[in-house]
Parts: sequence; C-alpha cells; structure tokens
Amino acid sequence: MVSRISSLNRHLISTCIGICIVITACNGTLPINTPAIPSALPTCIPPTPGPGTNPYTSRPRSQNVREFYLNSFTNASAARQNALSMLGKNTEHWSDKVDIAIDNTHMVRIVITYLDPTLVEYIVLNYFLNTVYLPNGSNNIISTPMSMDRFDYEIDQRLRKLGERNEMLFVATITAPFYQAQAFNSNVLTVKIPIQEMDLISGANMRVGPTHDDHILEENIDITHGPVSGILGYPLGILNQGQCTWLMDQYTTTLTLDAPRVTLGPTEFGPQFWSIPFQPLVVSSDSYASPTYDPNFATPISELRDPPTPNWIPNAPTDSTIWETYWQEMGRYLWNVVITASHY
Repeated sequence: MVSRISSLNRHLISTCIGICIVITACNGTLPINTPAIPSALPTCIPPTPGPGTNPYTSRPRSQNVREFYLNSFTNASAARQNALSMLGKNTEHWSDKVDIAIDNTHMVRIVITYLDPTLVEYIVLNYFLNTVYLPNGSNNIISTPMSMDRFDYEIDQRLRKLGERNEMLFVATITAPFYQAQAFNSNVLTVKIPIQEMDLISGANMRVGPTHDDHILEENIDITHGPVSGILGYPLGILNQGQCTWLMDQYTTTLTLDAPRVTLGPTEFGPQFWSIPFQPLVVSSDSYASPTYDPNFATPISELRDPPTPNWIPNAPTDSTIWETYWQEMGRYLWNVVITASHY
C-alpha cells in the first residue's frame, strides 16, 4: 500500500501534534425537504483568552505521560506497553469513522482524528521511548535519558508551535479494505469530499469551514492504489454579530464535523457526520486502565507507514476487527504523520 501524504501535510504535522474526536456516523441521502443550513461565519482571532481559549497553549500537561516517562528509567518495557496502550485509547477517543459502500468491492472508510494536546503528548512519548532512548528493543536504557524538565520542555515546544497556528487541527484518513496496485482507467475507485464545505459546528450551532487544508483532500481521490490522508485546520474564533467570539465555547461538549455529501465512484451519498466528545459536563481526565505488564515484552514499537486496513464488509453479520489493535495501529500511523526522524 502507498500512503500519499503531501509535503505540505508533512511540514504542517512535523512541527505540531495534537487532538482527536470520537465520532458517530450518520449516512443517508439528502431528504427532499431539507431545512436551510446556516451559512458559515467569517473567522477571526479573539483578542483575549476566554472559555474557548487556545487548547494547545492553555491545557495542563498530562500527568500520565510524565509518569510513564519517569517509569521508563527503571522499567522500560512496562513504560512502552503503557505508552502504546494509551496512544491507542486516545486515538480512539479523538477519532470517528464513516463507512460508505456501493457494494462489496466499492467501499471506503473515512476516519477523522482531532489532534488533541493529550494525543500529541502520547505520540511524542512513544517516539522518545521507542526511537531515541531505547534502541534495538532494549528493556534497559543504554543512553543517558533526558531529564523530566527537558522532556516537559520538548512537549511544550511542540504544543507551542501548534498554538501559534491559532487553529484546531484534524487529520482525515481515507482507507479501503483492499487495494489494487495495477488498476487503471475504468478500474479505479474515486472518492470526492467537498472539503471546503465540511463545517465544524459549535454547541451554539455556529459553523465554520476550514481555513487551511491539505489540497489532496479537495481532489477527486483515487483510493484504488492506497490510503490517503490530509490535514484540516479550523479557526478558533468567528465573527458573530460584529464580535469576535470563541467557536468552542463553554457549552460545546461535542465537536461535530458536517459534510453535505460524499461521492463514491458514480454514486453520491447524502450528508455525513462525525461527532467527537470534546469536554465533559463535570470533570475531565486522561486516565485509562493500564495494560497488564508482560515481562517478556521486548519488541520495539515503531511508527507505521500506512494506516490500518478496515476489515469491513457491508451488511456482514459480524466484524472480526480487534479494535484495540486497530486504534493502536492508527495511533502509530499518526505518529508517522506527526513526527518523523527526518523532521526531528
């Protein structure tokens, strides 16, 4: 499989990391009497911090990330297992998927992931634990690890770079259950998403389109030969009734992305929705159950060049996907997208 990521995509992501969405898909054709959808509002940068302040510069650092890094000094294998498990859990939490099919040979999965600061932190953690300080799969650190203060600084630098964009970043990944490297002409399967019309909607029903996108997502995408991914950047503020306000205000508990249609081959499907939990009503935490420690675990974890291939057949009675592994592999793919050795 060939994963096509443009140079713009790699440049944008190698300097920043962060956020996701857990999503509910809603497929179907556009009804005849569709209510009018409010037009997207103009964007702006709010002059002062508020309830929807820049998440990349205002969020406290994850205590779990710091704890796992500190534990690696004495038990590298357990730290790697924890880091991989949390990478998968956060990728799942900050992602959602829509499956679209014409038949058993014409189908795609569209996954959208919000680069949340905590997700970015776990990507950086996995990079350091598996690439920098634990070479050759060693369970013992054989080079001098950076101090905790330095580790905090490395994460802060990446989140600060992300915050300078004054955007919320999402990764859109399009995959199919199988690919045909030799297919050509009439054998190809194309996907068309109106990216400029894919709005991000707040809890107050304010909606805005992307201010930046990886332009491969605007193309009539040939998904036959391999997966495709790209970056979407949405503004933090919008101009509403003459005032610049934060799009994600204190009432926004869910990030919703809305595409008016998706075209697969010759067939146009109606509105598609991705919905991601953004903030809880009462308390927020990045705590998850840690995996059971395997003392024989010694295989180094690395980034993946391609996203996981969906094991999906329309109308199948069962789905044999091991979802824990699926989201861990998607997290390792995001690691490859976000931070690579050539850009570090």
